[in-house]
Amino acid sequence: MKFTRDDGENRQAVLHIEVEEDRVEKHLQRAHQKVSARVNIPGFRKGKAPRSIVEQFVGREYLLEEALETLVPEAVGVAVEESDIPSTHTPPLINVVEREPIVKIDATVALPPVAKLGDYKKLKFDDELEAVTDEQIEEQLTQIQESQATWEPVKRAAKLGDMLTLSTKGLVEGQEFANVDGGDFVVEEGSMNPVPGFSEQLVGLKAEGSKEFDIEIPGDYPNDQFAGKTANFTVEVVEVKKKNLPKITNALAASLGEDFTTAAELRTRISDNLEAQAKDNLRRSLEEKIIDALVEDAEFEVSPMIIEHEAEHVLEDQQRQLAQYNIDLQQYMQGIGKTNEEIVAEAKDSAELRLKRMLVVDTLAEDTGASASDEEVTAEIALMQQMPQYANESLDTDKAREAVQRILRRRSAIDQVIEITHQPQAANKASAKKSTATKNKTAAKAKAKAKPAAKKKSASTAKAKSTRTAAKSEN
Repeated sequence: MKFTRDDGENRQAVLHIEVEEDRVEKHLQRAHQKVSARVNIPGFRKGKAPRSIVEQFVGREYLLEEALETLVPEAVGVAVEESDIPSTHTPPLINVVEREPIVKIDATVALPPVAKLGDYKKLKFDDELEAVTDEQIEEQLTQIQESQATWEPVKRAAKLGDMLTLSTKGLVEGQEFANVDGGDFVVEEGSMNPVPGFSEQLVGLKAEGSKEFDIEIPGDYPNDQFAGKTANFTVEVVEVKKKNLPKITNALAASLGEDFTTAAELRTRISDNLEAQAKDNLRRSLEEKIIDALVEDAEFEVSPMIIEHEAEHVLEDQQRQLAQYNIDLQQYMQGIGKTNEEIVAEAKDSAELRLKRMLVVDTLAEDTGASASDEEVTAEIALMQQMPQYANESLDTDKAREAVQRILRRRSAIDQVIEITHQPQAANKASAKKSTATKNKTAAKAKAKAKPAAKKKSASTAKAKSTRTAAKSEN
């Protein structure tokens, strides 16, 4: 098969392909078999008519069009492979420019996009590492206490934070709005369940008490049938319980099953986890800022075909997400007041930005020489397999390892740039303060050493003069 290649603008190449006669003949024969099997030709059973008869019956052009359905993808695939164009996973644009006497095809192929990075080494970020506070530790301890809390029946009136066992019925214009028989309900301030204000109405009720009250349902209530109307509730309380929070003791720490033996160890672990989380948050923030800066300063060459293809994926992802909530794309567009053209344009913008962000990081990995060893890949896969979303997936495949290796290379590249560009003010101030203190200390030591040296020098000079004087006297 013959082909020539023309490289044009926008990172696209056009392959001019001439398909050899033998290949065309092979696909014509396949087309004959398919057509003869589905058309009724007088005097022949389906699939048994000779090719010449089939061609006379349907026409040469019809048979050739049938053949092109399989011939064109094959011919283009061979030409792309033989031209050594790296795959971009973007389908080529195909135009059959001639059918007879020679099949000629023009295939526009997207070349891999490229990015020319700006001088990222000049970037400077002074983001501070968030210090772990006692309040954060206490908040975590409170969450642990809440998870281990018990409920104790009380005889007093209900307060906010109590749990009530109750039966309630709510009616809106005679229609049932809510119905609970013997359920537990936590009285929380500002609760939206079943409607705002319901919890507050329960405050003051005791066991075996009852109450009837009306509540105006908000106009923006999700169910339009009841929105803006009045609900009449009747409530009967069976039991009132208060929450008992356990104290943070060694026994509580040991009961958590995390190899704790003391409350102090629990507090230390919480502090360590919060510090690790703060470091991770800082790194994520710096990564976002670095990538944003790289995209802003870079020069890109990207085929529009790739952006179009990526935009299709963005729209498909969007439709899948909407489908999870049984929402049709057309309904979604009507709800947000946007046209199909606007949605497609937004998808293209999103696809282009996503592509550029990935491209600058991959270019950065090449520029910094970032790498990941087989051992690092294996260790990362082991960590990923412990995550719920990967628990049932086989990640120890060549394809999966290549993907993990790319992730590690990108991470390594970003880490190198963070090392160069991250200069937190607190660290600079501490460094300057330390440097000043060191200089002052060094100067003080030098001064302190200088004085004894001067005295010693004076003593030596006096001794030398005394020795010369003594020598002169002896003479």
